[in-house]
Amino acid sequence: MSWVGYSVAWQAALEMAWEAYRDDCVPIGAVTTDENGVVLSRGRNRIYARRNEEGYRRGKVLAHAEMEALDLLDYDSYDPHQCILYTTMEPCPMCMGTFYMSGLRSLHYAARDPYAGSTDMLGSTPYLSRKPVRVSGPADRRLEIVLQAMYVEYELACFEERIRKTALYPILQDAHPASVKLGENLYRVGELRGSRSDWSAAEAFDWLLDQVLND
Repeated sequence: MSWVGYSVAWQAALEMAWEAYRDDCVPIGAVTTDENGVVLSRGRNRIYARRNEEGYRRGKVLAHAEMEALDLLDYDSYDPHQCILYTTMEPCPMCMGTFYMSGLRSLHYAARDPYAGSTDMLGSTPYLSRKPVRVSGPADRRLEIVLQAMYVEYELACFEERIRKTALYPILQDAHPASVKLGENLYRVGELRGSRSDWSAAEAFDWLLDQVLND
């Protein structure tokens, strides 16, 4: 599948992930939509954001994509039970808990996270078993590889010494070897990072998807 084959919701989430990547932040994006797929709010990771945009949480460990998208949703105008959260990466414990408590009932994520992914929190306690939440995991294997590879490239480019010394890297290698291989190649070649100021999200993801086909 290419960029034009993705829904408006997924395109919007990918645009936010690309925006985060261009700002030296973890490349994760999220959006909420109504039941018809109309995008209602957008969010992206801003933990290491260089740009100081008014109205956004920035430079804090809480500045996750899902947190921002859920926080910006207009709960007075829309019934959260009918809204959907789309996120490019499986939510961490904080974002999964926030999603559950927000009142939204449907979650779609594009890539698994073997390190921090926490969709398995559902059903783990009496409280987390109360609500009829629907979770849909990756539906496009190529996109999942691309998103995981972007994360690996980002970590190597920004925190190489740290990532190679922590448990994160071997966990990623064991769970998603194809993604790590592509991420290391992206880091070594440098074309993605070198083109990020010029490429749109559509151009970037079409190029990345081609790398999976050519791998």
